[in-house]
Amino acid sequence: MQFDANTTVLIIEDSHTVRQGLRTMLSMAGITRSEAVSNASEARNRLRGKHYEVVLCDYNLGEGMDGQELLEAMRKGGNLPLSTIWIMITGERHYERVVAAAEMAPDDYILKPFASQLLLDRMNLAGQRKTFLAPAHKLLAQGKVEQSIQVLLQLARETQNAQYRLDAKRLAAELLVNEGRQSEALTIYQELLTQRVIPWAKMGVARIVAEQGESQESNALLREIIADAPRYTDAYDLLAQNLIDDGQYQTAAVVLEKAVAISPRNFNRLKSCGTALLRCGDPTKAADYLQRAVEIGRNNNFFGPDVLVDLLQAYSESGQTQQLDRLQSEIAGRIDELPGGKLTMAVCRALTALAQQRPSDALAQLQGVAGELRARETDFSSAQRFLSAAVRLPAELSNELPQQWGHGIALRFADGRHELGTLLEISHKHEAGHAAIENAYETLQQESNKAVELAGNGKLEDAATMLYQLSQETLNERISMNACALLLRNCENLHKANRDFAEAQRQVQRLIDWLPEDNERVRGFLRRLHALNPDCE
Repeated sequence: MQFDANTTVLIIEDSHTVRQGLRTMLSMAGITRSEAVSNASEARNRLRGKHYEVVLCDYNLGEGMDGQELLEAMRKGGNLPLSTIWIMITGERHYERVVAAAEMAPDDYILKPFASQLLLDRMNLAGQRKTFLAPAHKLLAQGKVEQSIQVLLQLARETQNAQYRLDAKRLAAELLVNEGRQSEALTIYQELLTQRVIPWAKMGVARIVAEQGESQESNALLREIIADAPRYTDAYDLLAQNLIDDGQYQTAAVVLEKAVAISPRNFNRLKSCGTALLRCGDPTKAADYLQRAVEIGRNNNFFGPDVLVDLLQAYSESGQTQQLDRLQSEIAGRIDELPGGKLTMAVCRALTALAQQRPSDALAQLQGVAGELRARETDFSSAQRFLSAAVRLPAELSNELPQQWGHGIALRFADGRHELGTLLEISHKHEAGHAAIENAYETLQQESNKAVELAGNGKLEDAATMLYQLSQETLNERISMNACALLLRNCENLHKANRDFAEAQRQVQRLIDWLPEDNERVRGFLRRLHALNPDCE
């Protein structure tokens, strides 16, 4: 990769002086198309709207999300092309141990202070690594994930460069996890760990074995990671989630509070801890953390009404009624900023009614918006809040509605063990709702396994049809993604055989119309669909 006057660079740095210094360094090397932002929120907006070849990001961005959290959020959200070079800049030497454990690492990092030549050298080295991986990146840009995985494994076998080999295997494992092929990813991670201790591979194993239900093994690995990288908050988060899944809510809260102690003024960390405590059944302590998040976040670009909704729920569940009407009014004034605003506003009214001993009003609010649970804009957080209110309804008033709603929510959102654990914890005092959620998750697992078996036996069309029907019934995003991938493979096979694939193509289009349009995998599906039929939109 060559850097010149046409190279686009985004600088993310909260210090004006440092931003200007970095732009000067770049311009002296002939790189003049640089832009600069001062915080993670602005960076997210820029990265969502434009492709940059290089990102130079400071690790400590002040209050709110740090550089590592921003990188992981952009990668997980599918908003950062793998071809983009991300270099972290930090004055904190402990970051060396944080990045060693991180599953999603920057391409390189530089410790302050540094000279301009060091920056350019690191950019060049990162560019060479990107060039090595470019064949796989190109396939991913076309939505060809399976071919990309095979190319990465081939590159890893053929290269003599140890770092390049690690890069290829790391990306291959990450893609396999995204595709739901955890056992294959686990094989890669475990093979790497037999050669030497690689913290990010250990983190990958910890996450996969947790998904497989081996929480004790996962917890042991996570504690090792925390001992080696005590400021790596993702490890605390996963450890806490494992503990929650196993019913150890108090221990989980202790772990989360340790994570908050590492970054006591981090808005997102405070919010996450408060929300987790709320989900764990400690609304009084949750209210304390969420109130602190609100106080810190008022002037933060990441602050939004969702934290106010969580605070209202914490007040409602802990019986603190004095501020509910004020909070409800403030949330109503920002309703347009909320995902699934109509649903969430009704839930807020229901939570207020429950706290004020008006259960009939709460039931009426929930019944009025239950249909919104299948709306495209309804996200997992909104559904969780709805369920939290539903399971508090008196049994003699609600009949079987909470378990019906819980079953539908689980079918749509219970993609993995962690999502399942969250829903089960919310409903742990509602026996029928709890059972309905478990039943829904079992249905998802059984049907998904049947489709995988069909595809493995060469019955691709049958597998695609099964997953498509399941996606229409459940509106589950992960199943819809996998159905789309199988349908596209089927379309491509039929196209090569000069056979009609119009119906499969229509099904793909229906799924794409439903799936999040800003997701990189969905954009890949669209490119593949367009390659089959250039006339399609």
